[in-house]
Amino acid sequence: MEQLCFVDNYRKRFARVKEFSCEKVEFVLDEFLKAFCSIWLEEEFTIQSGRERYERPDTGGDTRAGHYSRTIITSRGVITLNVPRGEERKYTYSLFKKFKRKTEHFEEVVIDALLKGLSSRKASRFFEKLFDKNTVSHQAALQSLRKFDYELDKWRNRLIKDNALILVLDAVRLKGVIPYLKEAKPVLFAYAIYPDGHEEVLDFELAMGESTNAWTRFCQKLYSRGLQNIKLVVRDDCDAITNAISLCWPKALDQQCIFHILKNLCKYLKGCKDKKMILNDASWLYEAQSEEEFYSWAIKFKNKYQNYKYHKAFKYFLGKIYQSVRYFELPREYWRIAKTSNRLERFFEELKRRIRVFRRFPNTQSCQRWLYALITEIKPDSVSITNSESQQSS
Repeated sequence: MEQLCFVDNYRKRFARVKEFSCEKVEFVLDEFLKAFCSIWLEEEFTIQSGRERYERPDTGGDTRAGHYSRTIITSRGVITLNVPRGEERKYTYSLFKKFKRKTEHFEEVVIDALLKGLSSRKASRFFEKLFDKNTVSHQAALQSLRKFDYELDKWRNRLIKDNALILVLDAVRLKGVIPYLKEAKPVLFAYAIYPDGHEEVLDFELAMGESTNAWTRFCQKLYSRGLQNIKLVVRDDCDAITNAISLCWPKALDQQCIFHILKNLCKYLKGCKDKKMILNDASWLYEAQSEEEFYSWAIKFKNKYQNYKYHKAFKYFLGKIYQSVRYFELPREYWRIAKTSNRLERFFEELKRRIRVFRRFPNTQSCQRWLYALITEIKPDSVSITNSESQQSS
């Protein structure tokens, strides 16, 4: 074929526009694709039947029995094909699978639309407008997510990499976790950060509440699957997580999220005239570059606000200081990560944004399917984030 990509051939290139001047480009491309697929099917039928088209019966091979119509939904549009049919036996074709009306690529596009935040009904209307035909129904869009069931079972039974540097434990409340209950119930999550910079969501579990039994059972599953050595565990102010850590990983450092501590301090300081100044000074303590420097600043902070030493806010904050500075025992580049549970909190925010289109999950299996699909979709860029934070801290 003559190459038309050089400057000297611009006249020939623009002359090709005349082919599309009377009809829409989409129509021309659809007709070309349909004709190409028809030729493909005819050639495969000829090879399998052993007889050319219009060839006499005495030459051997199967006899043609006309065609049947087959609609294929692809990511490029809807194609209606005339598939050759034989009298003696059935034939298989490489263009499509048996009993399949949608290509795998199209199903991946539908799943991607759902995971990006479209509801199943909005996705159905979107593809209908895009392809000018009813390509996928509301029920079919939801059923496409069932492909994750096998992957979810395999993921939840895999072996977990040991020697995690930081383990973040937290829960998010979602509606529909327990089908017969209207109120939101917690989903327990575990997020691991390894010394090589690798980060991943280890597992999740639906629970009736954040009790000691629930968290202990969840942590014991992680331990039995290989997560037996942890340097530091980051958590919120849930005492049940503390009890579970002491049972499963007694040698691990127990770090309470400083964001939750400062948040509770703000709540206890409600109505205090020096609230803003106290919060600024309390948050500045965690900018210390060593544990000794932190405690020296903490003594100055305590002396500065002697008038509030019996206030419940100061009793709470001073009682939480030791649990909030365990990150100093890690390498400096991981201090910023180990201070808070922001790794999971950011994931929870994105999770809630994605599932906001429907108010509640219809059943437990649907909830687990969606959570796993979003975990695989929202993957953290762990190495680059860790490296950037280590550069900032240094």
